[in-house]
Amino acid sequence: MAEAQKVTIRSRAVTGKKVARLRRAGVLPGVVFGGHKDSTPVETDMKEFERGYRRWGTTTLLTLTGLEAEQPALIHEVSRSTLTGKLLHVDFQRVSLTERVHAEVPVHFAGESPAVKGGGVLVHATSEIQVEAFPQDIPHNIEVDLTSLLEIDDSIYIRDLRYDTTKFKILDDEDELIVRVVPVRVEVEPTPVAGAVPAEGEVAAEGAAPAEGAEGAAGAAPAAGAKPGAPAAAGAKPGAPAAGAKPAAGAKPAAPSKSEKK
Repeated sequence: MAEAQKVTIRSRAVTGKKVARLRRAGVLPGVVFGGHKDSTPVETDMKEFERGYRRWGTTTLLTLTGLEAEQPALIHEVSRSTLTGKLLHVDFQRVSLTERVHAEVPVHFAGESPAVKGGGVLVHATSEIQVEAFPQDIPHNIEVDLTSLLEIDDSIYIRDLRYDTTKFKILDDEDELIVRVVPVRVEVEPTPVAGAVPAEGEVAAEGAAPAEGAEGAAGAAPAAGAKPGAPAAAGAKPGAPAAGAKPAAGAKPAAPSKSEKK
């Protein structure tokens, strides 16, 4: 068992919104609770706590000093400003060295996966594992060996972990996924089909045959016998034969007008 880290605390009289003055003075407000006792407002040096917390996390057994008697405790929660990231508050939980507690232990990934070297991507399904242990036996982290991930779709579950069962018990479901290797997804843009008929309202591609009922493409050959570029006669009625044109074979001549009868 590692030696408990000592944290010096003091009883705190300032409460409510006035604790902002403590923070500006480099003092971190907090509270000690649990252990079948009333909660106690406390304070500690902010810089010293920050340096220690980076090493301890929430799984290291602490010894709180400065009050009536030394008290074993764990860090239950640390609050930070969402804007600056500075410490705002700390909650210490009293514990007994003879009673098991529950704790969230971070996962530490070790080694390199051969499947990742071959082009796969790691997908982390969880970052913490819940355990039950005596306060002095809580691990700082739980190591997950990635070298066993040999191929794409290989996975590691809770049941695959190897740890000292005499020290702590994992409470999470054994079928819970921890990490998996997945293939890299590459999006391929569709290739347009050559000579495809354009959709309604679209212009046909150059050289492509127009769809049924569509106007002919620019530059299309004129009908047989038609003079290219000849405009329609001004005032000509639709369907009227051109001047001097012979009627089609078998067609009846047009009836004479009144002026022609005279």
